[in-house]
Amino acid sequence: MTMPWQDGLPYVLFRAQQAVHRRSQEALDGLGVTMTQLGLCVHLDELGLMSASDLARRFRLTPQSVTTALAQLERLGWVRRLPHPVHRRVVLHELTETGLAGVADGRARMAAIDRLLTGLMPEGGRDDLVGRLRGLTVALDGADPEYVGAWPVAKSG
Repeated sequence: MTMPWQDGLPYVLFRAQQAVHRRSQEALDGLGVTMTQLGLCVHLDELGLMSASDLARRFRLTPQSVTTALAQLERLGWVRRLPHPVHRRVVLHELTETGLAGVADGRARMAAIDRLLTGLMPEGGRDDLVGRLRGLTVALDGADPEYVGAWPVAKSG
């Protein structure tokens, strides 16, 4: 006898991911960005200037998705394009003041979602779940790549 579809781990993880994504996107309403766009901006905030290709590798997205997201972020005034100081054909992306403020707001909104989820778990459950999910991700996908951009530029500021 096979296990019912809805009891399978892939389905349960999918449903949980969908619920968390929906709540997270609701928290971002009014900010004008998606979770993916906010994630790209957080990476730019933490790692400094990056090309779309570097962001795609780091964030495990297709280059087309990253290019589309960055174009929207540029229209919103969150990022600007800059030529690489040495490799002039490489386009780097940098957060603007608007983008930095948006990242701070987005981080606060995601912290509220983290608190909501943590409150639904038993004591110590959050850290245990995070550890288990990270272990599962590494087992299936490998560790997140260390950031070594193809066209490194030191973070300014």
